[in-house]
Amino acid sequence: MARVLVVGAGLAGLSAAIDASANGHHVVVLERTKTVGGKGTSQNKEGFSLTFGPHLVHKKGPLWQLCRRLSKRKPASATIRLDKTEILGSGMIRPKDNISKVIENKKALKSKDIAHPVVKAASFLSSWNSNNMSRIEALSKSKLLVSNEGWIGLVGRLAAALDEIGVLIECGVKVDSLHDYGVKLNNGKKVEADVVILACGLNGARKLLTDIYPNRTDEVLANPSRTTASIIELGLTSKSLRGRHAIIDTENNTAAIDYVAIQPRLSAHGSHISAITVGGLSGDVGETKFDSSEQRLQYLENFLDSQAGGWRDHVVTDLRQEKITIHEYCEKEIDSFAFSDVGIILAGSWVKSDYILADAAVHSGRTAGQNIGKAQH
Repeated sequence: MARVLVVGAGLAGLSAAIDASANGHHVVVLERTKTVGGKGTSQNKEGFSLTFGPHLVHKKGPLWQLCRRLSKRKPASATIRLDKTEILGSGMIRPKDNISKVIENKKALKSKDIAHPVVKAASFLSSWNSNNMSRIEALSKSKLLVSNEGWIGLVGRLAAALDEIGVLIECGVKVDSLHDYGVKLNNGKKVEADVVILACGLNGARKLLTDIYPNRTDEVLANPSRTTASIIELGLTSKSLRGRHAIIDTENNTAAIDYVAIQPRLSAHGSHISAITVGGLSGDVGETKFDSSEQRLQYLENFLDSQAGGWRDHVVTDLRQEKITIHEYCEKEIDSFAFSDVGIILAGSWVKSDYILADAAVHSGRTAGQNIGKAQH
């Protein structure tokens, strides 16, 4: 049995803790914020569970499968429908009144030709421009879904599982530095561990590793880059997307999803709009289109004005973020066990994986938790 310390209580950290504990190790999780879940955190406001941007869960992906395994109660869900998903300038992906267009779009999705407008739109909606073919296929086969529990329910399943097996999650605690014995907190307290799992984001892990292994960190985590987004979450009394599940503007990397239209159990009335504009800032991967994050957020508001007319008169609650990171990269693929010889394992959506986004975070966390022996001193 090893003493395992997980730094970060996002999806990667919680998943790592679950598997490490299941494999007989003593696990403690430290989280610098006051809540668990990371970007999967929800804020319940006025009956709406507001999140940090839209995301569709893969029915066959690691996150959904783990949530199912952790509870006897199967998560209820509904899938996004292509006959209610509109591409600006092209119409619905699967129009009800145009069989030839349905066949044409179906062939395009099957070909996975990213240059085709329909495939480009599917790529954006499913993976925010990461061109992940498995997510595009999942969208075309109705395998991308919305849970009636929302993000807070899915994260809650992971946290509840850890509570049930007695794993300590301590929030509001910041790790200051890594050491041979474990970690030192910013309050000066030392926490001993045989294995440390860094599930605190690429920048957080890079900072901690640079302080103790500068040259090695520069080599393993070389030339980090990212893609950011602006998001608006709205709880509305109206059906502002007029029954559409989603609308996509591929030319400007923008989309809006109505969670309630997809999964009516989320609210007895109105709509929950989750809208996003991806990239476009200096420092983001790709073309620069906006001078500032404020300008990008304003563009997103204008998009909602044009596609969800009258939404401003029906707001019950809202949440805005000018700039959040949705993709993190390095020059080379990052191996979870690149620092395993010094008792450190890396976990997060930025670590090498066959998955992306939330599924990549969960997969890397579970891989870390299942392979503690690779990193014991």
